[in-house]
Amino acid sequence: MTLSPTVKPTPNPYIVLDRKLASVQNRLFQAAHSQPLELKHLGIALNHQGIKGDRLYAHPDMMPLPLRRCSYLQSLSRRQLAILSACLFANFYKLVANSECQTLISNMTAAQKYFLPFSDDYMILHQETSEEMDHIWTFRTIHSMICRETGAKDTFECPGFFRGEAAFFDLDDWEAINDSARLPGDYQHVLSLLREKDGLTRLLAEMKAKGRAWRFRVLNFLIGEASSFLSAQQVQDLGLGGLWLLVRYISNVDLKQVESYLLESPEDVDYEPLAYQINQGHLHDEARHYTTSFDIGLAMYRSAEPSAQAFIRELIRLTMEDYIAGTFLHFPEMLELSNRGRVCLTISLGQNSLAMALNHPEFSDRQVDIDQLYREWAAMEWGKVLPPVGPGLLAQKRWRYIALQFERLRSEMQFEFDSEHLGNLLQRYEGILALESLNEPFVLS
Repeated sequence: MTLSPTVKPTPNPYIVLDRKLASVQNRLFQAAHSQPLELKHLGIALNHQGIKGDRLYAHPDMMPLPLRRCSYLQSLSRRQLAILSACLFANFYKLVANSECQTLISNMTAAQKYFLPFSDDYMILHQETSEEMDHIWTFRTIHSMICRETGAKDTFECPGFFRGEAAFFDLDDWEAINDSARLPGDYQHVLSLLREKDGLTRLLAEMKAKGRAWRFRVLNFLIGEASSFLSAQQVQDLGLGGLWLLVRYISNVDLKQVESYLLESPEDVDYEPLAYQINQGHLHDEARHYTTSFDIGLAMYRSAEPSAQAFIRELIRLTMEDYIAGTFLHFPEMLELSNRGRVCLTISLGQNSLAMALNHPEFSDRQVDIDQLYREWAAMEWGKVLPPVGPGLLAQKRWRYIALQFERLRSEMQFEFDSEHLGNLLQRYEGILALESLNEPFVLS
């Protein structure tokens, strides 16, 4: 009988997390999975069922469409509204799934470069990666079902949060972020700067000077493939794992501010049960991922060299400002930006969902010119206030959640937002934080 040779442990450059932090994360995972928690069986059941009846897949006030003001939308039957909400559900989770594809790469790269393989610390990100695979499979299955039911010809692939499909951006940037996130011809230049003494200062200046699309492409490279070309010690000194998890934290916040309210007030709304269970199951997983992003992200950030911390701090500030600039907007302001050639994610979700629904046989006699609808909405009179009811109240709740979570990270990293860049949007951000009650109108600055 031949025995396998014993592998002798060798000195390693890995870091060790605070034992309390690692213990809490692993206990949370084990508690969550003490009962079967995968979403796949729910996705399979929904795939077999199809879009049945008139139960909703999203709260009407969370749909990025003026259901309370548009006569066409108001005239839809309950069945048609259910189909439209199912299309929104599919499009939203399509964006989430494509973003989670980046998570598969970046989680495992960070684990391999920071932690002893198969240690408790390593397994935290390994466990989360396993959950993301379950999410992606489930959301792709749901999207395929919605396409089958509606007859829409829609691809599942899209750039996702980490390639810049967030908030709003110039139409000219779309080709840049919709193309490969890799940097052929540029990545060697980026790597050379990462290895130079003052390279991070030069790289940051380039990322600012070359515009948002190039900044996101470089950022995507830094949180993903760049670590494959560097040693574990180099990755840790540069804090690339921390950069990844703190960018992931920002996207976690953006995800939760939608997902938490997507199926709001289940006691008052007749939701599709399977859709509700999928939403709640995903929220349950992401709540743990959110704490990982914040706690372990900060631990990795603080283990980096001072110059790398300054680099990461500035990139986190810029990324947060991107989200604030695209989120703290009233619906008519989003319409205006869209009409001026900007791609607004919220507007795109509404447009794509309506376009998908119009393919369904139930809409055969309700065809409409979507572009004309949006022009009519842009021409409406809109107040400069978020009322404490309906869509206005949900917007207040979402803004408040974002601001509280962003402040949590900002205070830890100790930076200030650029008031000149954000202008009145920073006033809204600060105003919603100062609001004593969400039972009063919020006047838009």
